[in-house]
Amino acid sequence: MPRETSPTALVCLDLEPGSRTLVRQAAALAERCKWSVALLHALPSGLRADDARKTRQGELEALWRDASDVRPPVAVLVAAGPAEDVILDAARRIDADCIVLGRRLRPHVERIYVGSTTSAVLSFARRPVLVLPLGSGEP
Repeated sequence: MPRETSPTALVCLDLEPGSRTLVRQAAALAERCKWSVALLHALPSGLRADDARKTRQGELEALWRDASDVRPPVAVLVAAGPAEDVILDAARRIDADCIVLGRRLRPHVERIYVGSTTSAVLSFARRPVLVLPLGSGEP
């Protein structure tokens, strides 16, 4: 049976340098592929969830507005916990068609390895995972 909504990409952001690049790349890809986008940020478990959640949601929305002329995200999600668990749970809950992660460009030996969150998501995701390279000098 045909799907009534467009496919959804879950774009996972740590709000560190390079996040703007990831949002721009994801927005361009979503526009070309006619995908909907959900933005996600995982809070460290120790933060005061309510205050931090509102702040981070605002940051995600601002990043999207600044980087994209396409329709707004279908969801802006902020949850506390280990990043890989938050990502995998959110992907399942919203039935994301794809998980989009960024990988920072690192010098020399560090290029061989992907980060621990990326590695865990690649290992345990039950849907496609797209890892996009990020620049190192941009917010």
